[in-house]
Amino acid sequence: MKSAFSLLELIFAIVIIGIISTFAIPKYLNTRNQALASTIQRDVISTINSIQSYYLINRKIDNLSDVITLNSKNWNIENTKMTFIEDENKCLELSIIDKKISLTVVEDAGAVCSELINRGIVTQEIDLI
Repeated sequence: MKSAFSLLELIFAIVIIGIISTFAIPKYLNTRNQALASTIQRDVISTINSIQSYYLINRKIDNLSDVITLNSKNWNIENTKMTFIEDENKCLELSIIDKKISLTVVEDAGAVCSELINRGIVTQEIDLI
């Protein structure tokens, strides 16, 4: 007598794995988006606080890279502007314009942007003074 799986047992196992994966994969992706949104939210709050503190001490900001160091995988930083891009769409942009911090959030850029809006990160302007 052979000790191996029959074709019926293998097909049954594959069907069960397929059913489980239809629930697990979307849950995994949603958890990943929530984690990234949490990271971006923390970065935005830290950056705003750091910009305000730096400006109070130095009375000018030439480069955001002088103010704060962020993960270059998530952020593109150029002079006084930093951008978070999700799936090749600009999701969030923070820039310093005329003694104001301008925060722009694009609602339909992706799942992470939607999560950020749900968390209260919205388009706004914040005074540096």
